Amino acid sequence: MGKWLPLLLCLSSLPAQGALAQETRTASEGHSPPRATVSQLRWLAGQWEGPGINGAPARESWFAPVGGIMTGMFVQEDGKGAVRFTEFVQIAEKDGSLVLRVKHFNPDLTGWEEKGTTEDFPLVAMADGAAYFDGLTIRRDGRDGMLSAVRMERKDGSVEELEFRYHRPGTAAEAGRCPDAMTTLDINACLGGVLGRADVRRKAYLEKALAREADRPELQAMIRTADKAFDAYRTAHCDAVYEDWKEGTIRGAMSLSCQIAMTDARTHRIWQDWLTYMDSTPPVLPEPGPTP
Repeated sequence: MGKWLPLLLCLSSLPAQGALAQETRTASEGHSPPRATVSQLRWLAGQWEGPGINGAPARESWFAPVGGIMTGMFVQEDGKGAVRFTEFVQIAEKDGSLVLRVKHFNPDLTGWEEKGTTEDFPLVAMADGAAYFDGLTIRRDGRDGMLSAVRMERKDGSVEELEFRYHRPGTAAEAGRCPDAMTTLDINACLGGVLGRADVRRKAYLEKALAREADRPELQAMIRTADKAFDAYRTAHCDAVYEDWKEGTIRGAMSLSCQIAMTDARTHRIWQDWLTYMDSTPPVLPEPGPTP
């Protein structure tokens, strides 16, 4: 294709990869782009992050479609805490099909392309959860991931693909609960521990509430019944969350995060209803926040 020549300088430290991975497709001569709309790529909207060039962090952000256009931004770090380059990206409807347009910028916002020009990638094919542009692919990678691949021509004429595998940030592990967890098993084990602590605290607040109402056995029984009903509801609801994410490795973390959030909310409800006072009297127990 001969595109993105400045990017080849950034890739000069990458070893040759050998055979082409075949994630990308190219347009044949006389190719007629298939009919498509940006609404078919609505799933792409949001934040994505993962390893980029030479393993340094990379991020993509996409806005939901507006007026037949999806707008995005790509940031490639240098592995030393600085930005290597950025891209302004657009997927636009054109003549009943789609085209992906890119402009590259150095960290100081000086552009790689000539003023008023973009690198354009017309659509070659669409599939469920995937868009194949001419030399550039964007597709879902499981339930919780996204793959972006670009076909590159080196100066020696060899062709290979550069792949970016992203996930969506925002799980409890990435939000700070489990900062040292590196694998799916580590994350699930960590979140399982958080859930255990959340349940221990919930039971402690529940027992304190029951003790406070020791002279009202009928009310005690109703509180216990409500807590058993909560257990059943939490299980049913978070099992549904697991089912929704079952095709992705994140399914366990999503279910556990669901249970933690619901348990913390239940503990706070117990505190608010049974362990506080209407006046300025201090509560029986401290107000519970998120389980650490």
